[in-house]
Amino acid sequence: MGKFFVMEKNELTKWHRAYIQNAYHELEQGITRKQLGTLNIKTTDRKVLDVGCGPGNLLVALSADTPQLLVGVDVDTTFLTLGRSKIEKLITPPSKVPTLICASLPTLPFADETFDLVTCFLVMPHVPDDKVALTELARVLKPGGTLAISGHGLGFPLRYLKRFRLKPLRMYLASLIYRCTGKKWIRNTLQNEKQICNILSGIGLTIDVRNYNKKVLGCVATYWIRATKSETIPNATQ
Repeated sequence: MGKFFVMEKNELTKWHRAYIQNAYHELEQGITRKQLGTLNIKTTDRKVLDVGCGPGNLLVALSADTPQLLVGVDVDTTFLTLGRSKIEKLITPPSKVPTLICASLPTLPFADETFDLVTCFLVMPHVPDDKVALTELARVLKPGGTLAISGHGLGFPLRYLKRFRLKPLRMYLASLIYRCTGKKWIRNTLQNEKQICNILSGIGLTIDVRNYNKKVLGCVATYWIRATKSETIPNATQ
């Protein structure tokens, strides 16, 4: 069942409530399962890890096909606590109840080549270094295993220009800083999905599916990528 995290009442912020409500609304509307279907994600009899699982909505969807093992990790214990209570209400046998662990990229507490499938949705914009994070995801993935990731492109903030005057500008500033310095100084850095694909190819993964759920003014808002780990990994020093 995994570790149960005790949460103080004041830890549930307005942002947490809004995030959890939206996440489970997408699950109820079938959006979460549609995303998995678009990437042709299969979990039956597989060992599955969801990195950045948040309140667990993706774990509920992943559990439907009865994976052999299902693990979710997140750095936010508030999400893990609320996720546990919601997951237990929504998952019924023979669906697999996931183990929840407090952890985060770029260091995952798992041995090399542990999982058949690793999902990491909307986490990449927040990691300090894209290549380091992707290399760690590949490390825990078995040869021939599947990595499914998503992130925000340059079109994402354009939808919110009217509602949040500063947030879109801050995201573009973060992206500019990252491009110039290679450092993510501001949370939620926008990404170029082609660059992500190049990194994946360089660390021994083959791109199987690239999908965009929508574009804004011709710019990708959110990208979805599925890749397969090669049987042999390129030498990182070459």
